[in-house]
Amino acid sequence: MKNILLLIIMASLVLIIITVFAINLWLQMSDVAISFNGKMAIFIGAFFTILLGSGLMSLAFFSSRHGFDEQVDHDLETLFEKFKDR
Repeated sequence: MKNILLLIIMASLVLIIITVFAINLWLQMSDVAISFNGKMAIFIGAFFTILLGSGLMSLAFFSSRHGFDEQVDHDLETLFEKFKDR
């Protein structure tokens, strides 16, 4: 339990350091001007990317939890026979 707590604290510190570095780097680029439309495009793109990733991960967990992964038929001979008549 103590090791997991230490791991979580270390990961949080690394995330904070990376965030501070990214914000500092962003603020140092003062000669690059991004218009309002550019900022909205970045926000909308990031939002839908996170939304898509979250949706796909939730579908993977749902599929695994409800047994859909075990229902896959890997017998290719039966599959070929099934679709041969079409």
